[in-house]
Amino acid sequence: MISQLYIYLGAVVLLMTLGRVVWSHSSKPVEWALVVAFIRLDFPPHQRDVAQMIAGGLAEIVGLRIRDLRPEHTIKQITDWAKDPVSAVDLMKVFHAAFNITCDESTTFRTLIRNDCGTTNQR
Repeated sequence: MISQLYIYLGAVVLLMTLGRVVWSHSSKPVEWALVVAFIRLDFPPHQRDVAQMIAGGLAEIVGLRIRDLRPEHTIKQITDWAKDPVSAVDLMKVFHAAFNITCDESTTFRTLIRNDCGTTNQR
């Protein structure tokens, strides 16, 4: 009887331990602001917050592929990274509505940030 109890307790401990190892990689929300913080290094100090904010928004669309983002990438290239189909035109409409920026598919991320920082200073 005692040996069965030890076997039972051993099995419970083993399952609890293995369960924590197997299921410990539960999906936590990704903190995109931290993932895209690297982009701040490519911009002057007065543009860094805007660059990180917009890159974080783009990360919601393209996922971890955002780590490839460089200032020279165009809007078209960035939309091609998206897992779900995203139109560059739709993204341009979002930039116009949210930041009052007029751009096209060949607009680079650097130009986008420069334009937003220019309009932000004028507001």
